Amino acid sequence: MKISFQLIRNLIKTSFLGFFLVSNNFCLCILGFVQRILLTFNLKEFTPQLIVFPAIAVVFGRLFCGFICPFGIIFEWTYKLKMKMKKSKIIPKFNPKIHEKLIYLKYIFLVIGLYLTFKYGSYVICTVCPIGSFVGLNGTVISFILLGLFLIGGYFIPMFFCRYFCPIGALLGLLSTKPVFKIKTNDNCTKCRLCEMKCPMQIDILNNMDEKECIRCFQCVTACKKGGIKYGR
Repeated sequence: MKISFQLIRNLIKTSFLGFFLVSNNFCLCILGFVQRILLTFNLKEFTPQLIVFPAIAVVFGRLFCGFICPFGIIFEWTYKLKMKMKKSKIIPKFNPKIHEKLIYLKYIFLVIGLYLTFKYGSYVICTVCPIGSFVGLNGTVISFILLGLFLIGGYFIPMFFCRYFCPIGALLGLLSTKPVFKIKTNDNCTKCRLCEMKCPMQIDILNNMDEKECIRCFQCVTACKKGGIKYGR
């Protein structure tokens, strides 16, 4: 039996979700380490994660989002549940004009979060971050409330949090604006736009492949049966 790439990816993400749920204080969030340095002014707090994850983003793009983030797999389940209920194989699109403006919200939240962390001397982003709710289920009341709200939003708009609010995605997006390995079409592309119909981040792949918004789920690549879209240098 042939095992699909997407099945393997989902198993990896589900495994990380399980790990986050049982872990009491271990987190791979790069923003947590950035905040720690801002709060302590101590470069001894500089951990390998601050090298590894940015390096991965610069070279490969937002692989963290596509393979590790526990919130990402929850959001995938959410919008796929809606698609299954509606018996649809095409990911619903949000108003393009509004979408193109809202994607910048997460960059604003990133800047505001880091500023407030520095100003008030506390882990502001971690306090409200719904992703942190999964770490041993030890999140704050605010983070669990936001988690619920974002899940509701994710039912109506695929990857709602990841598209418009995630500060981690914003930071990794800035680092992966021009990655070494890219998503790109080739001569086999028939411009059927099936890749765009399968993209949960609503990226205009054919006309404007926005690498910083791509979460490296590779659903566009696996959707194309003609090999018209590839991931590489």
